[in-house]
Amino acid sequence: MDRRKFIKTTATAAAGTALTNSVFAQQNSSNGKQPNILFLITDQQHSGMMSCTGNPWLNTPALDKLAAEGIRFGKAYAANPVCVPSRMGMATGMMPARLGALDNGSGTKVRNLPKEALNNSMGKLMKRAGYDTFYGGKVHMASGLVPSKETGYDQYFSNQRELLPGACVDFIKKNRANPFFAVASFINPHDICFAYNAYKKREKMMEGVNELYEQASAIPLEELPPLPANFEIPKNEPDAIAANGKTTAVTPSGTMRTEYNEREWRMYRWIYCRLTEKVDGHIGQILDGLKESGQEENTVVIFVSDHGDMDASHGLASKGLFYDESVCVPMVMRYSPTIQAGQVNNHLVNTGLDILPTFCDYAGVKTPDHLLGKSVRSIAENKPVPNWRDFVASENHWTRMIRSERYKYCAYKEGKQRESLVDMQSDPGEMQNLAGEKRFEKELIKHRRLLKDWVKVSADKHGENYLLST
Repeated sequence: MDRRKFIKTTATAAAGTALTNSVFAQQNSSNGKQPNILFLITDQQHSGMMSCTGNPWLNTPALDKLAAEGIRFGKAYAANPVCVPSRMGMATGMMPARLGALDNGSGTKVRNLPKEALNNSMGKLMKRAGYDTFYGGKVHMASGLVPSKETGYDQYFSNQRELLPGACVDFIKKNRANPFFAVASFINPHDICFAYNAYKKREKMMEGVNELYEQASAIPLEELPPLPANFEIPKNEPDAIAANGKTTAVTPSGTMRTEYNEREWRMYRWIYCRLTEKVDGHIGQILDGLKESGQEENTVVIFVSDHGDMDASHGLASKGLFYDESVCVPMVMRYSPTIQAGQVNNHLVNTGLDILPTFCDYAGVKTPDHLLGKSVRSIAENKPVPNWRDFVASENHWTRMIRSERYKYCAYKEGKQRESLVDMQSDPGEMQNLAGEKRFEKELIKHRRLLKDWVKVSADKHGENYLLST
């Protein structure tokens, strides 16, 4: 797609979305019906960490049931594969770098959010739409988005573990005249970050993980999850990946890449599975409570994670990378009246951009004009979706990513090998970097141009650092 066509398509799609939401808002105001909305978030769960995806090493009955009764998106990508910027993207519907959030450190230090982001954040939009609002669990965002009365939330419950399901269910079961909007944000399986501390036998920072590590140590090797098929370092991996492999972080991915042996990696994967099962149980408690309340049929449920975990792929752990294990996240929707059960869909979704417009769509309010995302409601309901995007973008403080239907392109700020191009159809494990191969030169140039267009359309102030000659 050339630049003029891209910009024209973006503008047309935005206008179409606004018109659709305007019509829907009028319909809702006339019949007075709005569904409840339940938003479930986990932390550091990659898209393959559900048994319904074919993963035989864990059991996630709650999420499996949710997927069986709704739609699972197979190509949902975080706007930034790190906690704070990803969550700020979802809360505002904006690319996090536009807010000043490129990593956790810069994101938490943001003090002056743009007015359009502050005035149209998730909580405020849902409150203005007439919802009773609840936020429970992990926040990890800039101060201007922290849940409170000022940011649109009637109730905030801080526990992000065992007590959160009960608090969320109590809110759901309250007698009320208005529909509810509830966010349940769980910390796990993020506790996998502390597995390296258990390996080093450091002081107990997270007792549950230390206990899991001890259990894994006693399990025969053949009973632990195997190394992933893409465990090896890819051919022509960009230099920046190794250069940014932190050795001082709680999860020192760069150190683990050289220090861990096969057993340690397989134990890491076993612990990750158990932590994911734990949060699946918590989600199950909320879904059971929703059913008990008699409101299951009139509640839109959306489940997503803020980012993934490398899970030993390419000999790496943790987040912040643009391999699918880190940047591709699970996303499931259920709404029995209109969403056909058992769907798996591969439209390209940006969770940072598309979730807020989706909430606006179901709430019957106009999507704010400054947002670049699109509601996925029509996709979920098997309706025509003309002009759906050809690619999604993601970013952090040292990378820009373009994921098209077939290829993934990444541009890096540093290193001799500054680009990667992967054929995701023939090489889903991302084992071979095709950048530099003459037969893929046209695709490389095409994706450089897509990034250049995106930098312009999204007003990426730092994007020029990643544009190579086309």
